[in-house]
Amino acid sequence: MKTFTPSDLIALGGLVLATLTTVLGGVVWFANSEKKRYAAERDFAHIRRNQEQMQQGLTSLFNELDRRFDTVERDILEIKTSLKLPKP
Repeated sequence: MKTFTPSDLIALGGLVLATLTTVLGGVVWFANSEKKRYAAERDFAHIRRNQEQMQQGLTSLFNELDRRFDTVERDILEIKTSLKLPKP
């Protein structure tokens, strides 16, 4: 049976330490990549909801403008009728 010399134990300890730090580094790298992926998905969802809200706001604005222009057009027609002006 072979006995281990102090240099063999130091080399074995270095190997174990290097292996553990490599594995730990891989776990930390994976955790950070998952955090970044989650953050990117969340940011994309926020941007998508923001665009949907902007689209709803524009639709509401255009509907309101259309309603107001219809009212103005009707009022102009009433004015022309009361002044007995010809329709264009």
